[in-house]
Amino acid sequence: MSEINIPILIANFKPFRLISRDDSDVWSPSLEEINNSTYDYVKLHRTSRFFNAHLPKPMPACFGFDGSLIFPFIKEFKNDNLVVEEVNRILASIFIGGVYVESIVPLDVSRGIMNITGYYRHSSTHSSNSNFHRAIGECDAGSLASIRLLEPEIINADKIISAYNYGHKVLSKLPTLSPSLFIGAFTYYKQHQLCEALAHAWISIEQILEFIWKETIVEDAKSVNIHKRRKFIESQQWNSSHKIEMLFQNKFLCEESYSFLSKARFARNDFIHKGLTPSYEESHSALMSLILLVEVASKINEVDFDRANLDKNLSDNTKHCIPQTFTPKKNEKKTLNVKYWREMKKIPGDKGWEGEFESYPDITLSAIGASED
Repeated sequence: MSEINIPILIANFKPFRLISRDDSDVWSPSLEEINNSTYDYVKLHRTSRFFNAHLPKPMPACFGFDGSLIFPFIKEFKNDNLVVEEVNRILASIFIGGVYVESIVPLDVSRGIMNITGYYRHSSTHSSNSNFHRAIGECDAGSLASIRLLEPEIINADKIISAYNYGHKVLSKLPTLSPSLFIGAFTYYKQHQLCEALAHAWISIEQILEFIWKETIVEDAKSVNIHKRRKFIESQQWNSSHKIEMLFQNKFLCEESYSFLSKARFARNDFIHKGLTPSYEESHSALMSLILLVEVASKINEVDFDRANLDKNLSDNTKHCIPQTFTPKKNEKKTLNVKYWREMKKIPGDKGWEGEFESYPDITLSAIGASED
């Protein structure tokens, strides 16, 4: 077989999951195979399904079994960041379609090659996520990384393609909305980056508000022949608060939307002008505003939109802090669902430590005496 390699660009799904062709396409390596790097690495280089991703050129994209989204390296992607926007557009569509995925950043895109058999490999990686995918494909990941290959989530490619097609119908009718900012808002919220979540959400809110404003208030103004009224309505004198109020008065926005938008707008102003970090509730309000505005815009566009696909990603019972600092109440018992474990390496100070070690007075901890009044 002659070797013919096609240049490709690769982005990897976050969170990690494998993408199967169908229910018979299984992945079940043993713990021993993973620890010894004797698992079926070839499968992690295999394409699972091609699909129409509505790329700048009429060429398909594809999903790889290892959880990769793969593009042909077409001329439009050369010397440009367009591929990042295209990846996030596809991911945002999948997200709207009900499959949770997170946005990527430029360094998440890798160079690679695909041969005529439909097998591919990473050739140049630039982020920890892409490094992980390259390493598991070459049986070169450390044990703490490769353990993720044990009983991972597996999703059918047809389910992802169906979600993409559903979300694409929604996004393609919203020309003013940046898909990268849209999905980025939800990703940042999940990662507890509240400032970034609010900023991305609010910009997206203003983008959709502009669309709704033009499709409703401005369009309505065209039907009323009053001197200079249309020019006034179409002017740039209307800020977001004015538009929200007008849309509410004209019943394009409900009370729930108005309430969420008000909380988000005040939080945005406090962040921009006072440098105040938004709370979880305020960032949540911004994301709920965004969801509700997409719902309004989709009704205008007469496109099916199920807000539950996005609502389910916003927990009502958030702990309001990063996981590392969350401290459960004394009467709360934390259940650890541990199936496999190994003994940790001993360090000085651990029970059972033997041998000499470097020691310096200025790094040695001592008990703090009782404070004096």
